[in-house]
Amino acid sequence: MESIIMNHDEFTAHLAQFLDPETCAHILGEDAPAANPPDAPLKNFFGDDFLTLLYRSQEPCAPPLMEVKRSLMVVADRHEARHVRAAAAVALGRFVQDRFPTAQSVAGSSQPHEWFRLARQLNSVEGALALANMLLARQGQRIAFNFNEDPLPRLVEPEGPASRLFCGISHEVAHAWYLGARVTLRHVQRRFSGWGPETFGCALACVVNYLTLLPTRRLSESVLPIVQRREALAWIKPLWNRLIEAAPQHARDPEAYRTALVEQQLAVYVRLDDLEQNRVSFGTTRTPVRCAPRGQDQVVIVPGVIPSSSERGESEYLKQYEVLRKPMAFTTFPALAKLYDLRATLTDEFPWAEEAIAVVMSDLIARRRYGVVRLGMAPVLLVGPPGTGKTRFAQRLSDLLGTPNTVINLAGATDTKVLKGVTRGWASNRASRMVEFIQQTKIANPLFILDEVDKAHAAYGNGGDPQEALLDLLEPGNARRYQDIYLMTECDLSHCLYIATSNSLSALAKPLLSRLRPVFFPAPGPEHAEGIVKGLLGDLERSWALPAGVLTVTPRQLGLLRGLAPREMRRALLDLFGRDADAALYTMH
Repeated sequence: MESIIMNHDEFTAHLAQFLDPETCAHILGEDAPAANPPDAPLKNFFGDDFLTLLYRSQEPCAPPLMEVKRSLMVVADRHEARHVRAAAAVALGRFVQDRFPTAQSVAGSSQPHEWFRLARQLNSVEGALALANMLLARQGQRIAFNFNEDPLPRLVEPEGPASRLFCGISHEVAHAWYLGARVTLRHVQRRFSGWGPETFGCALACVVNYLTLLPTRRLSESVLPIVQRREALAWIKPLWNRLIEAAPQHARDPEAYRTALVEQQLAVYVRLDDLEQNRVSFGTTRTPVRCAPRGQDQVVIVPGVIPSSSERGESEYLKQYEVLRKPMAFTTFPALAKLYDLRATLTDEFPWAEEAIAVVMSDLIARRRYGVVRLGMAPVLLVGPPGTGKTRFAQRLSDLLGTPNTVINLAGATDTKVLKGVTRGWASNRASRMVEFIQQTKIANPLFILDEVDKAHAAYGNGGDPQEALLDLLEPGNARRYQDIYLMTECDLSHCLYIATSNSLSALAKPLLSRLRPVFFPAPGPEHAEGIVKGLLGDLERSWALPAGVLTVTPRQLGLLRGLAPREMRRALLDLFGRDADAALYTMH
């Protein structure tokens, strides 16, 4: 048989004789073009020759192709329900996408986005999100999201030199998410009838992505994207609330899923607030990007003038505090995944302090989840017997968070000198310990460990009550205008972190207790000895600049240490490493 070779036009012209205009309209649904002249290229099924042949073929075909053919029959039938046709359009879009996963355009083939757009027009939420993802893929972008790590989605940009061409999402993608939310709105009256987990997930993604990932403002636009989002919240917020009510019914753990969705909603609202107040840029990364103008990621500790001294020596000494009048950096939050690792580390090293770990870490994780950049934490009071590891816990937390810390020993303190500073002219004059430490570390939010705060009390005289002095430090509004006696000026200490320790609550004034969150810190049991020793050995290795794992103890030595309090155990280890014989090991009498 003589072979026949046809070009594309001849091929489509041959197929056209099998199709009629009405079928063409049925196939394309709401996207159907006007009738084409006889000599125009084939437009049925968005110009897909293969799908057209499959649709018209009377011959049996393989089972996978039979599913495709059924979808073609459904999408071309105007008598079918819209949601059935929409599902068929999504299936066809995915089929075409799998056929040409990397091709932008193939002659004689339809494009996936054409099918997904048709599905959206037929009120498919899956089609709406698939269309947005296709538009993202054109620029080499994609959305990364993991509820366990962060409640907000993250845009993954292309790598390499080509990435310079992209700056966030396009307006076309943002509009696709917006239309996805509008499609979701059409299902509210039917109470999302027939929806499953995938459909709810697509609807929530359209809402969250549209509100969270903003495009860069065009010069021709008179309205900022953030203003558009705020206006859209008038109908998106009640829609979102209904999704949060309905979606968990299809989850394995409905209550946990509902809680996660509420957290996500709050995180989006917080981000919108920051965007509106220009605290972060329209960047699309999971962690809010610090924005220009320069200095919003820094703070000036002393906004006013530090009065000079008439004494030359003191005047020279005061110059070192001028650095506080310049913008000072913050310690920022580590990644959320690292916070989870940090929590696991603390649990491993302080297994007897579950409540303290839960309170501290829930605060840190909540702030990080909601997009907070600057490391911060509400003041905590660790209450427990002496020698149980409260101070060491606070120091270890600070080390893991990467912010400097110092211990302010308040045991026996009968005045406010360490907290307020000492007046100039006295031999012991100095700035408050907080201001002094910030000046030394050049960090605006270090951790201050207020050790044995219950043993601080006012004495007779005019030295002041140290517990009362703490009230201003622990109240953010007052701490922002904290008066340092030595510097004779206001200081912004509102960003500092505080962990106080105490053996009891009875000796603490009620106003002070109201500014601290008390947490019981129990004594460890004998079963915790191995973990305590492991942590103490790590502390010694870090302080002595030794490689990890250099310091060890034998099982016999560990048995002798078992039962000691952490403070006594540290002394025992130092005694052990300082002597030649195991017999010299420190023991309690």
